[in-house]
Amino acid sequence: MTPNSFDIDTCKEVVGDERMRVIEAKARQDADNGITEKFQPTKGSYWIDVKSIMEHVIYTTAHKKRMERVARIKEREKA
Repeated sequence: MTPNSFDIDTCKEVVGDERMRVIEAKARQDADNGITEKFQPTKGSYWIDVKSIMEHVIYTTAHKKRMERVARIKEREKA
């Protein structure tokens, strides 16, 4: 695998269910508030860096889904 090429299912499996739920909840809340968290790379071992990237992939995916949902809802309200 190369950096930043992780698929969402692999990320969820490696990060763990509990941590994944926390990250996704934060991403949804940020999307509702119009906030986007910037990626803060960690300085640690290779594995810590990989987990950090995977957590960011989970956050970005959940945030994108929520933003798309909010856009669809606003579009329906206009019609």
